[in-house]
Amino acid sequence: MAGDFTIALESYDGTDKDVVVDSGIDKIGHRAFTNNRYVHSVVLPEGIVEIEDEAFSACVNLRSVNIPSTVRVIGAGAFKGCWRLEEAIVPEGVEELGLKTFARCRSLKALTLPSTLRSIGDACFQHCGDLKALVLPESLESIGASAFYNCKALKDLTWPGHLETIENEAFRGCVALEDVELPESVGWVGQRCFKDCASLASVALPSHIEFIEEGVFEGCSSLDAVVVPNDLSHVESRAFADTGLSQDDMAFPEGCHIASDAFAQSAPKPVTGRAEWDPES
Repeated sequence: MAGDFTIALESYDGTDKDVVVDSGIDKIGHRAFTNNRYVHSVVLPEGIVEIEDEAFSACVNLRSVNIPSTVRVIGAGAFKGCWRLEEAIVPEGVEELGLKTFARCRSLKALTLPSTLRSIGDACFQHCGDLKALVLPESLESIGASAFYNCKALKDLTWPGHLETIENEAFRGCVALEDVELPESVGWVGQRCFKDCASLASVALPSHIEFIEEGVFEGCSSLDAVVVPNDLSHVESRAFADTGLSQDDMAFPEGCHIASDAFAQSAPKPVTGRAEWDPES
């Protein structure tokens, strides 16, 4: 009796700028295009169900690739380091994006996520520095550690109503983000989640949050309005450090334990009287 089988494109080492993958292929194999510096565009056929781990990683000149509607699995690091990739449309049916799937796609400007997506993995969009706006789908339940770390242009973010957990440093260094209003469904916001979000001015936390974790808002130097949860019981170390806020600026529930350094402020840097050389200038 004949069993199920797949036909995979396991490796491509050609020098064509524009690649059209033949129909009949079921999946793009592990590291199939990795480090190919020639390819600028890839057309994938309908029928592909899986793009394996690191399939297109470090294709630094890849500008466009379609992800067919039949794809259900996109592996870890599948598009990691595709510096010039400007748009990604993740098809309906994909439920999970894993570790570093689109990390360091620093030219990524347009991103569409499916209504079936339930989780965004660790460092999934880390260092996507040109991404300015994103709608997170209502199906989304979890955002992994460092998922949007250092997405410096991210300003407009639509939060889903069923989100439950946001892990450590998920939005750290998102310096353009100005306000955060988390849905009531969120029960956990990890350590240093919004650290160094220098433009963040207002925050509304769900009423049932019990812990504000270590360093969550540390370095948010524009922060001036925080809606404190009714059920808050602990504010951990450096939660509001280097924000300019003090404990007296906020109304905490009676009995809430506040760490002694929760509002610690760093000493200002001394003025030397001369300009320092900037190697990036």
